[in-house]
Amino acid sequence: MDKEFQMSKQTKRELLQQIKPNYLKLTSKKEKGILLDEYCKHTKMDRKYVISLLSPKKDLAIRKLVGRKPKAWTYTAEDIYWVKKIWKVMDYACGQRLAPYIGPMIKKLRQFGELDIPDSIAKKIKHISKSTIDRRLKKYRQELKRRLITTTKPGTLLKSQIPIKTKSWDEKRTGYCELDSVAHCGSSAKGQFVNSINLTDLVTQWTEGEAILGKAQKRVIKALNNAGNRLPSGLKGIDPDNGGEFINWGVFEYTKQKKIEFTRGRPYKKNDNAHIEQKNWTHVRQIFGYQRYETEKQVRLMNDIYRNELRLYKNFFIPNVKLISKKRVGKNGEKIKRKYDRPRTPYERVMRSKQISKEKKAELKKIYDKLNPAELRRNLKIKLDRLKKIK
Repeated sequence: MDKEFQMSKQTKRELLQQIKPNYLKLTSKKEKGILLDEYCKHTKMDRKYVISLLSPKKDLAIRKLVGRKPKAWTYTAEDIYWVKKIWKVMDYACGQRLAPYIGPMIKKLRQFGELDIPDSIAKKIKHISKSTIDRRLKKYRQELKRRLITTTKPGTLLKSQIPIKTKSWDEKRTGYCELDSVAHCGSSAKGQFVNSINLTDLVTQWTEGEAILGKAQKRVIKALNNAGNRLPSGLKGIDPDNGGEFINWGVFEYTKQKKIEFTRGRPYKKNDNAHIEQKNWTHVRQIFGYQRYETEKQVRLMNDIYRNELRLYKNFFIPNVKLISKKRVGKNGEKIKRKYDRPRTPYERVMRSKQISKEKKAELKKIYDKLNPAELRRNLKIKLDRLKKIK
């Protein structure tokens, strides 16, 4: 094989750099043609391509090729061991919600002596990405898929007086909540059983719950009042589905007396109440499961959990994301592109809100400083184990 065929790309480029000044000085097409013929003969390069390289606008400077940047961190099994510990304390949050809070959670757990993590590893795992978390923890994540028995019966009264909310409220106002009930009836909806009244603030995602036996109007109103009073902003508006436990004269008169805005979702359209449907899973089903509860003793313990460990743990330490916008993309708009804000805890959203008073924020800050998330989680588990033994 001739030596010309073995000429490297860099050598060809260097040779071209040498002849380019002379080429540009030539005025005769014939002389330029001779120079091109000689160069192409030895380099076996395409003539048209060489002419483009010899253009005055083309820069032939040889630049250092930039390859893929090496990873800043390589995470060992020991690193993931500590990530798993934090992941567990944060209720097995996904990588998107966990990654921004690893640093603050390390600080909080160290404050109460819950995490004896080496400084070198602590510094390292603060930089772990959400995709790395999801990938490395994938084998540890367990998904529970169970069938839910619905006990919602459509309310027939007052529908003409309670307006249907066809789109979300102005989510810049705090205190406006979606509302729903969750039945703890086990595999049968017969007889009397415990129901959870669950509400969530659309702006801050602050969620409160109450347990009642049955669905009597007075008990529903009392639960709604208790849960609403615990909201940092107070209760200013409710939007339940069309269940008879909410669409009745008792609740209607209560909202009028308290000057609470009352709307309802469309029948059989669960997406109208998407926020609370999500919280029904994360704040009720994942906590209490699908067992049947039917005694006053169980109601008292469930309310103890709702009013203490559960609300403090979920609202102060478990981050969530909120949908900012969505639009259809693609040729025929077949795909929906969603944009979310950065993960924040309900407590953080409350502290950032200008609608919450400084006094209330100071009160919540004092509570937060004293809270140990690992201890809250342990106490929650102890009470849940006790609940399962009550008959």
